Amino acid sequence: MNIFMTQVALAAKVDDVKVELAKILHKPPFPDNPLNFEITIFSKYNSRGRVGILALPSATVGDTFLRSYGSSGVTVKGARILFQHSTKPISPEKIAQLNSTPWQDPLELQREREKMVEDSRPYRLNQFAFGRFLPDGGFVAECTAEGDAEVACDLERRQVRFTLRKQQRHPERDDLVLMFAMTLSSDEAVSAWYPPNLVNAIVGTDSPVLFLRATTFPIFKVEKTGLLGSDTKVSRIQGLSRDKAMPPGCFSLMCTFNSREESSTFTYACHSRLRISHIPLTDITVIQSDASYCEDALDKFLSRLPFAVAFEVEKAVTNRILTIDEAMSLQDTLAELSESFPDDVASILRKFIADLEEEAPARRRRRGKRRQNSDGHSLAVRLKQAASDYIADKQRPRGRLQPSNSSPSYTFQLVLTPTRHILEGPNADQSNSVLRRFGKSENFLRVSFQDENRSKLRGDFETSIRELLAGRYRPVLVNGCRVAGRRYEFLGYSMSGLREHSMWFVTPFSDADGKLWDSDAIRGSLGDFSRLLYQPARLGARWSQAFSATDPSVVIQPHEIRKIDDRKSPSGTVMTDGCSPISTDLLRDIWKGYSRTKKYGSNYTRPCAMQFRLGGAKGMVVEDPTLVGKVVCLRPSQTKFDAPEHRTFDIQGASLRPKAMYLNRPLIALLEFLGASSERVLELQSNAIAEAKSLRHSLGDASKVLQQHGLGASFKLPSLVHNIKTILHLDLRTENGEEYHSDLLMNSLDCAETHVLRELKYRAHIAVPGSFTLYGVSDEWNCLDEGEIYATASDERKGLRQAITGRVGITRSPQIHPGDVQIATAVRRPQLEHLTNVVVFSCKGDRPLSSCLGGGDLDGDDFNIILDPRLLPTETYPPGGYESLEIKRTSHPCGISDVVDFVFDFIESDISGQIAIAHLRFSDLKNPNCEECLQLAMHASHAVDFPKTGTPVKLVDIPRLKNKPKPDFLALEGRDLMSDQFYNSQKLLGRLYRRVPVNPWTPREWDRQYSPSQGVKIEEALRGVGLYALGLPPLQVPPPELYEEMRYLLDEYCDQLSAIGKSHTLSKNKDILVTEAEIVSGTLMATWSDQHRRREAVAAMNLQTYELVRAVRGELRARDAERALDDEEDFDDSEYEYEDEDDFYKEIRVIANHFRRACAAWFVAEEALRECPGSYGPQSFGFIALGRMLELVKAATGLL
Repeated sequence: MNIFMTQVALAAKVDDVKVELAKILHKPPFPDNPLNFEITIFSKYNSRGRVGILALPSATVGDTFLRSYGSSGVTVKGARILFQHSTKPISPEKIAQLNSTPWQDPLELQREREKMVEDSRPYRLNQFAFGRFLPDGGFVAECTAEGDAEVACDLERRQVRFTLRKQQRHPERDDLVLMFAMTLSSDEAVSAWYPPNLVNAIVGTDSPVLFLRATTFPIFKVEKTGLLGSDTKVSRIQGLSRDKAMPPGCFSLMCTFNSREESSTFTYACHSRLRISHIPLTDITVIQSDASYCEDALDKFLSRLPFAVAFEVEKAVTNRILTIDEAMSLQDTLAELSESFPDDVASILRKFIADLEEEAPARRRRRGKRRQNSDGHSLAVRLKQAASDYIADKQRPRGRLQPSNSSPSYTFQLVLTPTRHILEGPNADQSNSVLRRFGKSENFLRVSFQDENRSKLRGDFETSIRELLAGRYRPVLVNGCRVAGRRYEFLGYSMSGLREHSMWFVTPFSDADGKLWDSDAIRGSLGDFSRLLYQPARLGARWSQAFSATDPSVVIQPHEIRKIDDRKSPSGTVMTDGCSPISTDLLRDIWKGYSRTKKYGSNYTRPCAMQFRLGGAKGMVVEDPTLVGKVVCLRPSQTKFDAPEHRTFDIQGASLRPKAMYLNRPLIALLEFLGASSERVLELQSNAIAEAKSLRHSLGDASKVLQQHGLGASFKLPSLVHNIKTILHLDLRTENGEEYHSDLLMNSLDCAETHVLRELKYRAHIAVPGSFTLYGVSDEWNCLDEGEIYATASDERKGLRQAITGRVGITRSPQIHPGDVQIATAVRRPQLEHLTNVVVFSCKGDRPLSSCLGGGDLDGDDFNIILDPRLLPTETYPPGGYESLEIKRTSHPCGISDVVDFVFDFIESDISGQIAIAHLRFSDLKNPNCEECLQLAMHASHAVDFPKTGTPVKLVDIPRLKNKPKPDFLALEGRDLMSDQFYNSQKLLGRLYRRVPVNPWTPREWDRQYSPSQGVKIEEALRGVGLYALGLPPLQVPPPELYEEMRYLLDEYCDQLSAIGKSHTLSKNKDILVTEAEIVSGTLMATWSDQHRRREAVAAMNLQTYELVRAVRGELRARDAERALDDEEDFDDSEYEYEDEDDFYKEIRVIANHFRRACAAWFVAEEALRECPGSYGPQSFGFIALGRMLELVKAATGLL
């Protein structure tokens, strides 16, 4: 209930009124539990004082209060406040907020704020220096700057804040060299912000000097204060100086206080309030850096080396594994090795550097393998020895692990954060048409612009990134960058890359014919862009088609391409936007060519539709059996530019199988509003939570859940745990007590459980059984009426073929407008019976249904088909319809600089995420059809078009809730929900959020003196299978030659696995790797601020581990002259058809030889774990070998 207040004293503050009213409202006749209420005092006033609103959680309480105090009033600050019924009723959202938020005493809050102010007070520093710690504990002071410095434990923002202002005093600086000459004005200050999770410890000494030991750079900002202290403008910058980067690795900060007492007080505040650990040390040696980085000399040295070698050297220097002097000392040795072993020197150096990293005291050994004694030997001598060892290993009969012929491309990457220059790779990555056309991956470089925590760079209402973009990033796009002694220049981007602020660069090179290719030449060869000369955003978007991640199939002949018109409505609306037909014969050829380089074999049914790129055309093709011969039709809506010479049919996706459907937060908010059953959503979530918990109940349940969520796929983990249960008859729980609890398996299942629960809690990622996600295609046969769709879900592997009929819900992510969920009628039509795993949309009517669903089209969009009747809306809203913003044009033919301007406009104005969050907040406080939500839906539509129009959505136009708490379901991982920044949402999303139990968890290293694998139980179970009866060899110690081969295979595997674990850890501490359990399960347990970036990192990690496991499985094959078994398929009885007894025994011999090699690999892994139980790699290597063995047992059984 709202109560209107009048005659409020001008001196009275909100807390003053709260204190006096609490004395009344927290005593009888009011409820025993202190009820919550809210006071609002308006700024306008007259001679009788100000007015305001008292918001109470119920009308009963309000009526009781008015009867007692309405006319008599309550005195506050000498004035009597009078109360009466308000003409403005209280909103249901405000009532929910008051009921869900506990009362907080304003006096206690005031005392807490005063204590926070006292604890957060800044301390003036006599000296400071950013630098780095050495392995022996010493500190290298790399850089300082002139100015007055102070440091504070900022409790309001929960960070350590360092501030530097224009110098007012001139202390003696005889021991620190000034690296930056500051050009601050008197109204400016540079600040550095350390969140607690970035500070390992505060290292203190007996003197007034202490050190903030950090794992990465802080966030640097410059604050400019307006006149009279108003209108402070905050901008991100790249370091202490606007125009100079910080030296690599100097994450930590040395602070010299005025007294020991001040340093102790500061340390106590950080430890007690921010939970930053304190390490007291008696003395720390401070070494003054000479600030001579010899960057020019290093660059010249690198330019003379082969690129892959130079890249490894520079990566080692930027990671502080080698100093520049140490790197320069290897010049002659690297030149010699490059001449003697040109194909191997990069791998030799990579392994050598990995071994140098292992020598750090904190580094644990990956495995129990032999090491060379390094005492007294120079780096050059040790590198030569490493080369000899590598070549000797390579010359063994089986050689070293090599990528398979169908591996994806391997890319080199530069990540630029505001302060760091990070080199990564070579990493497995999906290819694109440009990389395939020119080859030589070292000529191309992926450059990503990221924040310090590896999330996207974002500005907000308080902090601008314009100055940072102009000073740090724009020169890179305009002038290029130097990596490994080569200059790389901006080439282009894919649309997904642009959204993640990732671009492709190229260094000029000559092809086999001697033709020089640079960025201009490559872009000019992509096609004819003359129609886009004045539209920089659209020009960049058309270039992007060549950089989309695709797989090649076949080259289409000119006579096989047929141009046809789009189907249009009577009003002229295109009804086939992005889709066209293709003949059955050509589709068959395309799939056959595509399957040669992918894992799909003859056991896979050919899809009926594909998402493609063909020259300047893109979109979907759908099979049309009525087309004669080999024909692909292209429509104007698909043809974005002309490129007749590029006719390779590149595939982005195919309708091979239906995809599962999952709910998400925006969709749940809309379904609740549209009348779908909230109880059904809660039931689905309960089922999902129970499934996640069942991972540890039995291996059968674990296999199903892993399969459903796509976890552990690289290591074939779902198949492995299924075979352990069904073939070896082991399980997590058994009646006879014979339980199998391999440490890696249990940790992997825990990782999987945590991952699933995280997705449920922070994304509301809830599976909807029986519903599907399908590609959308057009009705080329004109047999569907308006409002009708056709769909058939089919998956031969699961025995699924479901004809969808009747009333269904249909939508498309992301949902934001109430009309983004519609009802359609699914029908059957004989003309469409050949189509599966697509949803066919009618071409009749005035507007295509696909465009009614969040502005979707048919060029590759996925659509959700909701078949659960309890999830169907009971009411629907008209779809949103927005006029597109004007396309940004230039007055001159645009060049690369204009596209660069657009890229920076996009990065600065990329606010799709802010729009989505704001929409969820307003939806929770009001409803999805409120004015603010409808405005946000319009802005979201324009933001999606921004990469093509070049016209941004202005941040100031976005409705926002300033200084208001957020609903609890928007809290990031690890946030304190008890603070006043959040409230308990009473809507469905809040209920769902609070029901999911997630505990932060990271697998622990095995620290016991015995093997963690429980290999004895596996061996006993294998012996009980009856190997002899199956024609398989017995379990025994492998012969010496095979033993040595598998031992070196294990070593090579562990090296590559360690590299993967190192490249995907969120920590920049080189001693911390992603755990083996995370890699096997295909998850990352670290807390990421950007969930989308986490999913990208997981996908990249899984792609690399897939290729590594695939290579290992290839090495486990016997090199028989007879037909080798297909490694990429799960073994199936149908693979082993034989006509006579000789064929039967031939198959048995092949399987037996494979089994003998896999068994030897498993034996070597078990031996390594007995020797060094905590080593990194042997457990998962044993999983690969055991999985292969059980597949072969299953195959042999199928032959009987």
